[in-house]
Amino acid sequence: MLQLEEDKIMKEKVPQLAAVFSAFAMAACCLGPLIFLPLGLTGLAGALAFYSLKYRLLFSVLTLFLLAYSFYKVYGRKGKRKSSVIGLWITSFLVFGMFLFLFIVEGGI
Repeated sequence: MLQLEEDKIMKEKVPQLAAVFSAFAMAACCLGPLIFLPLGLTGLAGALAFYSLKYRLLFSVLTLFLLAYSFYKVYGRKGKRKSSVIGLWITSFLVFGMFLFLFIVEGGI
């Protein structure tokens, strides 16, 4: 019984973590150089910025799909946990922050 509950929790948390990871991958073109340049990894920062621009749309769609799937997994069942709901909203704010960061960097505001 305990193993079954842990499986349900993991099935809720994995899409949330995947959504955050894909949001960071989506913003790698702009966020990567900010992280790698102070570390002295200029070549890696440039390569990351160059190659991640090709896949930004793919990662954007994947991020939104995973976030929608996470909402379905948490709110689509009757016995939702408070920790799952809190984790889902934290994930949503992180993903929204990545989209907002890209919008600002591209000169949207």
